[in-house]
Amino acid sequence: MKRFFIATVALFAAVALQAQDALLEKYTEMGDVNTVYVSKGLLDQVPIDQFDVPGLKDVVSRIEHMTILVSRGEEAGKKMGNKLPKQLKRLGFEEKLNTMHEKQNIRILQSAKDPTCVVLVVYEKPQATVVSMKGNFEGGFEGLIPTED
Repeated sequence: MKRFFIATVALFAAVALQAQDALLEKYTEMGDVNTVYVSKGLLDQVPIDQFDVPGLKDVVSRIEHMTILVSRGEEAGKKMGNKLPKQLKRLGFEEKLNTMHEKQNIRILQSAKDPTCVVLVVYEKPQATVVSMKGNFEGGFEGLIPTED
C-alpha cells in the first residue's frame, strides 16, 4: 500500500510539472516573448559576489535549473503579468509572496504538489519577466525580496 501511495504522489507531481511546462511553452510560442534556459552549470559560472544583492548567493545555490521568459510586447506583458499567476494557481500553485517594489508587482508561486517548482513573476507595465525554477526551496522566501516601507 505504501508503494502505491508513493507511486501515486510521483505520478501527480509529474502531471503537474508537465502542465506547468505546457503552460509556459504556450507563452513562449506567443511570439512577443524571449525565452532562455539556464542550467546549474551555467549558474555556477556567474560571479554572484559581484552583485550587491543580499541573499542572492543563497538563492542561486538552491536552483537546479531555470527558464526565463521576458515579454517584448504590451499584450504579452499583460498576459504574463496578470493571467499567468491565475493559471498557475489553478494548476495547484500557492502564492507565497505578492508585493510591490519600485512600481513592480512581484509574485512568487510554489507548487503545492512539488515544492521544488517555483515561479517568479515580475510585472511592471508594459513588461513582464517570468522565471520558472526547479530547486531546493524548503527555506522559504521571506527576506529575499525587499518590500516598500
